[in-house]
Amino acid sequence: MMGVMNNARSIGAARRSTRGAMALTALLALGTVWLQPAAWAQDAGPDLELVPHPELSELDPAVRARLEPGIDFFRTQRAQLEGRPLGLAYGRIGINYLAHGQYDAAEACLHNARALDPQNPRWPYLLGYLRQETGDAEGAVTAYRDSLKLNRAYTPGFVRLGQVLLNEGRADEAEAAFQVGVEKDRNDPVGLMGLGDVAMSRGQPASAIPLYQRGLRNAPEASLFHARLSEAYRKQGNEAAAAKEAAQAGTVEPVLSDPLVAFVQAHTRGAAHYREAARAAEEAGDVAAAIKFYEITTSIQPDDTESLVRLGELQGSAGQLDEAFATFARVASLEPDNAKANYFVGTLLERQGNEGEAARFYERALQTRPELVEPRILLANSLMRQGEFDAAGEHYAQIAHQLPDNVEVQYLLGMAWLAAGQCGWSHQVLDRALSMQPGDGQVMVALARAYSICDDATDEQREQALVAATAMYERAPGGDSAETLAMAAAANGHFEDAVDLQAQAMFEALRRGDENALAWLRENMGRYEAGQPASAAWPRTAEVYRPRSLHASAPAPAGG
Repeated sequence: MMGVMNNARSIGAARRSTRGAMALTALLALGTVWLQPAAWAQDAGPDLELVPHPELSELDPAVRARLEPGIDFFRTQRAQLEGRPLGLAYGRIGINYLAHGQYDAAEACLHNARALDPQNPRWPYLLGYLRQETGDAEGAVTAYRDSLKLNRAYTPGFVRLGQVLLNEGRADEAEAAFQVGVEKDRNDPVGLMGLGDVAMSRGQPASAIPLYQRGLRNAPEASLFHARLSEAYRKQGNEAAAAKEAAQAGTVEPVLSDPLVAFVQAHTRGAAHYREAARAAEEAGDVAAAIKFYEITTSIQPDDTESLVRLGELQGSAGQLDEAFATFARVASLEPDNAKANYFVGTLLERQGNEGEAARFYERALQTRPELVEPRILLANSLMRQGEFDAAGEHYAQIAHQLPDNVEVQYLLGMAWLAAGQCGWSHQVLDRALSMQPGDGQVMVALARAYSICDDATDEQREQALVAATAMYERAPGGDSAETLAMAAAANGHFEDAVDLQAQAMFEALRRGDENALAWLRENMGRYEAGQPASAAWPRTAEVYRPRSLHASAPAPAGG
């Protein structure tokens, strides 16, 4: 084993000594698979490395087939990504390179992933694994320790750190690392073998034997334990026991349960295998496993938009919003007309507070699939919150045509027309909403105020507003109902009553410290004192004109 590691160290040293020359040669050559330096580094900053992509024509065709889509995707999309999403993109292609033995390219990619996504322990861990595989012991130790600073719960990290330290003759440090790993996972056979090897390196076979025996019980297929036990018994002078173990000895090593490395190794399998595994995990209700398998699938096959869409949906449902955004952005870049991708990018942008950009993606979704209700209602709500009432009304009108029995849509349409000054249309729609759901409080308030402030309202409608507002005030004599009744009273010429009611509404606003409402109420109070009706149903910035933002689980539109 030590001979193997010594060879690995020699290989790693040679790799490091030639890395700069390789990069310079490739840069000068500017082969077809290299990006132009400006495409990589124009906004890269001092912490990012230029990635030395391998010459694909020199690779095995099967390897080339798996690497080429990732390189092409990164080449075309690099300029559109930044921050953590760019870090994730570097990480994905770095994992592919690592899986296929392209260590220089993998290290540069993982370095960049770490620089752009510094709180993710996965990147320094995989750097540690890469360096361990290539014999860069010191680099591996540093990277593993950096990863463990970010996530001390990841047991395999301590075991791999212990392996590197022990191979470097740093037994005390190795023992400490193995000990933490075994404390976290008492059944880990690799950690137990490591502790046994530490004891043997100190000439303590009596301490090593129970550790090897315990490891063998946990991994009976690992015949290397028998070889270790044979050596330990021989050191004790127990030749009979040594011979018995030697008869069962082999070279099968215990397997370290290491999901991150398993993820890397999985990339040597085809995408179809992991796509089926993802679907099976979904059916079993295991969202975390499904996400993992879809990540593998789309890393192997970056242009699989169907899997990408499903991955993004699952990430969003699991609250992984940054990851979901990056995934749907990939879909939108691959298929700009993919309605579902544009819809979900919009929802994620909205969650992040980027309303204007969200609206642009909803519009893109509707350009492809104008019949979709979900993005249209989110777009209409967004336009309302931005004060674009006429545009919002046009979209609500189309939704009302698609959902004629939905009272909430009728209400929103009526509110949009009311805010836009389209009183006649507002009256019609709100009347319809109230007939569909008699006694609906919010519709009654909106209709009473609409009748009270619109010039084209009839005397009968103003009297209806007064009756309705009075009933609501008697039911709940608070600030809002007092304000509504004041409007209706003023619209019917009862200005003294309007002043008294407005004073009550102002007192309520003062009590709750609502300066915006107070300013609006003072304006209408002046109008009532001057014998004039209210100027508008609500100020244009009122919360009633701001439909609730996207809820936590916005429904996905059907189809692509």
